[in-house]
Amino acid sequence: MLGACASSSSSRRVALPEVPWPDASVHADSPTIHHWDPSMDASSASSRVTVPDLMSRRLWAKGSPVPRLMDRMVPIDRITIHHDGMSAFTSTSSDAAARRIEAIRSAHRGRGWGDIGYHYAIDPAGRIWEARPISWQGAHVKEQNTGNLGICVLGNYEIQQPNAAQLDAVERFVVAQMQTYKVRASRIYTHRELSRTACPGRFLQSQMARLRGPGTMISMA
Repeated sequence: MLGACASSSSSRRVALPEVPWPDASVHADSPTIHHWDPSMDASSASSRVTVPDLMSRRLWAKGSPVPRLMDRMVPIDRITIHHDGMSAFTSTSSDAAARRIEAIRSAHRGRGWGDIGYHYAIDPAGRIWEARPISWQGAHVKEQNTGNLGICVLGNYEIQQPNAAQLDAVERFVVAQMQTYKVRASRIYTHRELSRTACPGRFLQSQMARLRGPGTMISMA
């Protein structure tokens, strides 16, 4: 099943003006604001943790977000890790990753959602891909998408093991987002910790438990 792990967005749908891509490099500057101004540069955070350059949405997406089917993001206060729950995926080809992310987007649009449900995707080579623009609330944990940054690790980790490149990318990217949005380690979740699902698969779940353990980059961020 395509995009099997994702959950629907909030039931509230409001008419919003069309906005151009990209705006995914923008960030919240205060956890207390009510109308989020996504204009803060994250250079100070990224200088503390080195992460790979983001792979542009333009490299994979064959369609644009539909704002009238989405909600505006509010200040981010938690991060959730997923797998895509499809077939096993081990290719390190950027073209293969682009096709897989587009397949997920197409499946999510087929459910009536405004775009792919996740904000970022991480492929088996450790590349990090822009997915849903960060200025829009995601659709990845049912009824718990508000302020929730969604990261999907491409593959099915119920039946395959995540590799070292992916785990390193997950750790570094999560820490960078924690620093950018001032998210506490206790607010880093996997999908199954928030909802009744097998996502992100037993093998990635165990690795996330390790990455959040004492003395890790995440625990000390």
